[in-house]
Amino acid sequence: MPAGTSHPLTCRRLLLLLSLLLAGPATIFSPALCQAEDFDREWAVVVQQKCLKCHGGKEINGEVDFRLTATAEQFLADPELLDRMIDAIASGQMPPETEPPLPEQTQTQFVAALKTLLRQAAADDDLPPPQLRRLNRFQYNNSVKDLFRLNRDIFPLPEKLMTRQDDYLRRRTGQMPDQVRASSQALQPAAGLAGVQAFPKDLRAEHGFDNQANQLTLSPLLLDAYLRLSVSIVESPDFNAANVGVWNDLFQPPAPGVDQGEEIRRRLAPFLRHAFRGPVEDAALERYGAFAAAKLAQGMPFTDCMKKTASAVLSSPLFLYRSAASSQAEIPFEVANNLSYFLWASCPDEELLDLAEDGRLLQPEVLNATIDRMLADPRIERFLDAFPAQWMQLENLLAVTPDPAINRYFSLDQNHPASLQMVLEPLLLFDAMFVEDRPIRELIAPAFSYRSDFLKTWYASDLEPPPVDLAAVAAQNAKNDQQRQTLQAALETARSQKDALIAPVRTRLLQARNQTADKPLLTDLKPYAAWEFNGDLKDSVGNLDLRAEGKIEYADGMVVLNKSYLISQPLPIDLQARTFEVWCEVDDLNQRGGGLMGIQGPNRVFDTIVLGERKPLHWISGSNNFQRTEDFPDSTPETAAGKRLHLTMVYAADGVITLYRNGVPYGQPYRKGAFTFPAGTSSILFGLRHLPASGNRFLSVRIDQARLFDRALTADEAAALASGSAYLPREELLQAFTAEQKAAHAALEAAIQQAESALAKVPANQNPEQVRQEAQKRFDDEIRRKLQSQTFARVATDDPRYGGVITNAAMLSMTSGTRRTHPIARGAWVIEVILNDPPNPPPNDIPPLREVESSKPLTVRERFAIHRSNPSCAGCHSQLDPLGFALENFDITGRWRDKYENGLAVDASGVLMRKHPFTDVVEFKASLMQEERRFAEAFTAHLLRFALARELRPADSLTLEAIIDRTEPNDFKFQSLLREVARTAASLPPFKDNPADP
Repeated sequence: MPAGTSHPLTCRRLLLLLSLLLAGPATIFSPALCQAEDFDREWAVVVQQKCLKCHGGKEINGEVDFRLTATAEQFLADPELLDRMIDAIASGQMPPETEPPLPEQTQTQFVAALKTLLRQAAADDDLPPPQLRRLNRFQYNNSVKDLFRLNRDIFPLPEKLMTRQDDYLRRRTGQMPDQVRASSQALQPAAGLAGVQAFPKDLRAEHGFDNQANQLTLSPLLLDAYLRLSVSIVESPDFNAANVGVWNDLFQPPAPGVDQGEEIRRRLAPFLRHAFRGPVEDAALERYGAFAAAKLAQGMPFTDCMKKTASAVLSSPLFLYRSAASSQAEIPFEVANNLSYFLWASCPDEELLDLAEDGRLLQPEVLNATIDRMLADPRIERFLDAFPAQWMQLENLLAVTPDPAINRYFSLDQNHPASLQMVLEPLLLFDAMFVEDRPIRELIAPAFSYRSDFLKTWYASDLEPPPVDLAAVAAQNAKNDQQRQTLQAALETARSQKDALIAPVRTRLLQARNQTADKPLLTDLKPYAAWEFNGDLKDSVGNLDLRAEGKIEYADGMVVLNKSYLISQPLPIDLQARTFEVWCEVDDLNQRGGGLMGIQGPNRVFDTIVLGERKPLHWISGSNNFQRTEDFPDSTPETAAGKRLHLTMVYAADGVITLYRNGVPYGQPYRKGAFTFPAGTSSILFGLRHLPASGNRFLSVRIDQARLFDRALTADEAAALASGSAYLPREELLQAFTAEQKAAHAALEAAIQQAESALAKVPANQNPEQVRQEAQKRFDDEIRRKLQSQTFARVATDDPRYGGVITNAAMLSMTSGTRRTHPIARGAWVIEVILNDPPNPPPNDIPPLREVESSKPLTVRERFAIHRSNPSCAGCHSQLDPLGFALENFDITGRWRDKYENGLAVDASGVLMRKHPFTDVVEFKASLMQEERRFAEAFTAHLLRFALARELRPADSLTLEAIIDRTEPNDFKFQSLLREVARTAASLPPFKDNPADP
């Protein structure tokens, strides 16, 4: 403003007005204020009394010194100060808490006056030259993908936090489905083109956006990465006709006889226009055409020539950078680029370029129609991938690692941490806001949310498995014990009665056959395997080899194999139609088990019975190239370990092999196939951990008898041998019975069978601790399943404590530490993201909270009260504390709590903006809703910052106010704001061909 020019509202009068407002409302707008001769006298007195204490005295708070602003010209030359004053007074931050607040009407009138002055300051302000804007990683990927019409990304994109499995953005119904499928692949992003590596992530600016021009620098290392990247893209094996949509238009060799030089230029013209996002000079076309033609002349195939040329295009500054228009004719193309990179994060399509080329894009009705088309295009998904995640700074959530001792379920599944579920809730809400064009206040307190089963469990359950009813377990165990005792007694009685019935008949028959009761009818094939140890160990084992590192002992009538095993000499007969049996006791079993007895043939073909704690009794059959394992379902550690066992392997003449335990068939018989144990090459083994003999160091077994019989046993023979009795065929016994004895024998056998069957059906007793562990395991497995779910259902907000972008587990977790909540971090997030008023960083000399000591338990609020007693802390804390403590009822992972771990109650009360008192988070969100216009302005400022790819200037606050005024009648609906911001991004100041022109 030229010196000496009067202004209807001068800076002096504004300052005098501010001073008198602080003094009291009685003198507001007094006519005396308009008298110039009174100004210096009134200004000096009032500012000395009311302003200079904080802004011009010993300390210069907020770097604002009113002593330096003495004339209107000086004030108008600092529009940033005007903007800060407007924001501080409108938000109630000024006057400070120590001074009386301004009356509401006074505050409104004064802010309006300051805005009038700011308009004049903005009109006189020369805008700085626009910065070059390098494509960030997300934009680069999308631009290349669209340029070649690729069917995949070119490299992994972990910054893409949500992958939509449904196509609701394409349906254009105006309504989100009640159930959607989505996932976050941010920790394991989908691969791109083979062999293509992304350049590093771009730096985030102050408000979390990665598209800000001042952050997108290009170092020599990054330039080299771009050059290598452009080559790797076209040389990737995935860069082929199947994946590249423009293959036939650009890379497919032309038909024979076609002038290839002319064909190259014909193909490159539209490609360069698309890649460089605007008109291409003839010289550039000729340069790239000559490059391709030179490669062709060197004998390179046509496709490879075009790939080399495409690679050169991708490394050109015209592709890597977006620049401002350098002439009036380029303005429509700059508008097209601004729109495209704002809404699609990619280069303009052909329709946008055509509209820019003929100038129609600058016509309001065409611009509006274009924006509508772009919002309806599926590529709007890229805006939804970039803006909301960066606005809410959700990428910070992926680094969160709460202490497992506090909440083990957050990282229960390392490949699917809870953060991958949490991050989707606010993003799906944002999608719904866009699809359904809802008022943006619903971002704070929506009537619905999209939640998975995991999130429903996270918010509403105590994250504990169902409690174990120990009394019921004990009662059931007692009932089982009583039932077993009764059945066992009945079984023993029936067996005794059967033995008493059979004994005299057996004795009579054996005596008639001149046999004694303790001499079996079968023949032992001694000395091949008849190892019965009756006191002379040396004679008994003279033909056996001791293997492994342990020792063999004789004790209590048994051979004790301690970490060792026995192997017989080769048998002179084969095992066909033979039976092999052993009596043993197992003293010690490793958890992995060990072989007890086995048959080994040539080429290490084997059969082995294995005992162990994990698989107490099972049968391994096979060889080095094949292994067959059969577990016996009713085998338990109690039946296999620490008890006397009689085990029999029966090799029948038809090749069927059967296992008996204590005379009872065990498992299913099986046919081995070709006989594998021929005479002279087969051996019998004891105590082997497994075959081949390489792991025999853990088994300890006591053997008192092992025999190889001259023929295969029947089941009755096996049962008789197991009981130590002589054997008589069943048929012979039955024939010797009288009719009464037969009936009694049949009844007793039926009673025995019935008792055995009933006994087998009695459930095993439950260990209470094991029951609890099993319940915990089932619950953990259920949580793991939910963590991997991709289904999110629309649920009504029946609990107003939750929902929205503030009170969700994602935001609450990422603003907490590993062991405690951080109210200041939460308050800073709210004031920056929701209110667009980020605090200044704390001074370097401020001690951290953890250094505050106290002799009694304190709440977090009380600890901060001590911390806040430092005068350097009080200013920021007065803004941040109410916002952060309002969320203290949520723990470090966003779950509700009423008390701290020390038992003290949580106090979430406060005052928002020094005028909205609240007692809990529900009232806090309601208070924010009362400041709907302020939130709308803050949210729109974030949108505008993202759209313009730069930090906002003071003059932009006037643009924001105009957008808010236009959208307020439409209830601040999301798409209305988006359209207005898009129109603003497309509205460029008039181009000055001569910078010296006024």
